[in-house]
Amino acid sequence: MNPRIAIITHEIDTFQGSGYLLHGICQAWIQRGIDIAVIKGTGKHLPAADLAILHTDITEIEDDYGKIIDHYPMVINGRVRDISKNVFSDLIIAPNSAYSGPVIVKTKANFGGMREREKKFKQGDHRSDIEIQRPWRRVEWLEEYPVFNSPREVPQGVWRNDRLVVEKFLTEQNQAGEYLLRVWIFFGDKEIYYQCVSTESVIKSHNTIRREFLDVKDLPESIRKTRERMGFDFGKFDFSFHDGQAVLYDVNRTPGGAPNVSAGSKIGQVTQQLSTGLDYFTAQLKT
Repeated sequence: MNPRIAIITHEIDTFQGSGYLLHGICQAWIQRGIDIAVIKGTGKHLPAADLAILHTDITEIEDDYGKIIDHYPMVINGRVRDISKNVFSDLIIAPNSAYSGPVIVKTKANFGGMREREKKFKQGDHRSDIEIQRPWRRVEWLEEYPVFNSPREVPQGVWRNDRLVVEKFLTEQNQAGEYLLRVWIFFGDKEIYYQCVSTESVIKSHNTIRREFLDVKDLPESIRKTRERMGFDFGKFDFSFHDGQAVLYDVNRTPGGAPNVSAGSKIGQVTQQLSTGLDYFTAQLKT
């Protein structure tokens, strides 16, 4: 018998018809005859389900969402309630750090703090729609993460702003001098591993010139251990290698669509592969 699944989303999320990877995975489940209900925000009727998936696209979930998590017998990613940079990053430095190399300034919140900005706006704080970028001690969100040659160049307001972090800017390059960003996406026991290649040191989807699949057997054990420590069942980790060591840049419980590495059929294959990770969890329901 197919399980009934509830998707727990945040009140500011738009899940149906979205570009989230999980939305594509759900389409594969629907084809298998699986019933799926989407919960948008708190204070809603909670549909009956055999398992739920926490898919709140915001950095730290509120206590009310914790009550929803506790309602269901199994919640995928139910332990991943805070993905702030200071929870997982080993790259953060303090003002008095001995490190003298390049650094990057990021928001402590995920995705440049943009989701928190949207939440404040929808709650009536229309000041959140103002592009406040100065002074640095007041910055709440960043559309781009600035890079500085050394910690000495970082404005003092950054260090005084507890919404921002300063990280060592450690990059990886191939023999051609191109920059690499490694990506690991997983759902249960299914996983894919690839790298984005770019001519720019801060790699985004818009400046990626190609994607290359890698063997998951070569995934560093330290990255797997971080997944285990944080309780991730489903998500995406971005990292690279620097001086032979894996350095983790970002963790995400609501990754975007599957990598567009070739034709549309490839996207479908990747999504289908990840969708079968559901069986890992349903097997646990039967025990």
